[in-house]
Amino acid sequence: MRKILCPTDFSGTSDKAMEYAVHTAQHAGAHLTLLHVVHLPIVDTSETALVASELLGEQMRYAAEKLKATVLRLEERYGANRDGGFTCDYLLKEALLTDVAEHLSKQEGYNLIVMGTTGCDSTMEELLIGSNTEAVMEEVKCAVLSVPKQAPAPKIEHIVYASDYSREDIAAMQEVVEMGSFFGAKIDVVHIVKDQGKQDAEEAAAFRLELQALFPDVPLSFQELTNKHRDEGLMEYYNQVGGDVMAMVRREKGFLKSLFTQGLAERMTYQAKVPLLVLHGKKEV
Repeated sequence: MRKILCPTDFSGTSDKAMEYAVHTAQHAGAHLTLLHVVHLPIVDTSETALVASELLGEQMRYAAEKLKATVLRLEERYGANRDGGFTCDYLLKEALLTDVAEHLSKQEGYNLIVMGTTGCDSTMEELLIGSNTEAVMEEVKCAVLSVPKQAPAPKIEHIVYASDYSREDIAAMQEVVEMGSFFGAKIDVVHIVKDQGKQDAEEAAAFRLELQALFPDVPLSFQELTNKHRDEGLMEYYNQVGGDVMAMVRREKGFLKSLFTQGLAERMTYQAKVPLLVLHGKKEV
């Protein structure tokens, strides 16, 4: 987690995400890049093309000034590029956010994207933030930390990881453990089933032994919970233990499939009330 990308549209929602991005960069000794993209619709006449070009130029100049001012503020407040333990710069692109994020993660080594998300009762402008976050989670194969506008001040001392004991969880846990190590965070591995059975207990025991062998010095705890609604069970546990970040694998099949049906995916991004770290598992054939 050495290069962090933080898209911003200069709203309060993206400012909250930037707080988490800075907090993570400080603890990880990482490089943080603030990203703003401008995308104008395709025009069909020379007259509208001229107007669009002028508008684009104005937007680019405005965004460049805002980005420079933001980096300066991070230098003064957090010691970025000085003695604050992390470096920071910015990128301004005329492109689609997903295209830029995908290129940076694949070609430039960015391995964490921190973005804001918001509730569906917010303004249309903020709804677009949630839509962008969902699009990045869907299309960019990189860890994404989505941060709701109402999230508390950044603190990552307790991570709740939702598991279904799959092979994807093993790979994802390596990323979760890496993030947790920067903060000395406690990690709870939580598995929720509708009905507890003997097979579940055997599977849980084997999974625990494998993770404990892989991460012998990591403060892991394992929880088996029963709830007919898995998403509700996860949130109840998270709130009960005072979690700081919820983490899970995004995949098309498996235990968490119900968490990422279209309706619930929207709720998790647009209506999320907690920071959500989404990792990518390999697609099942």
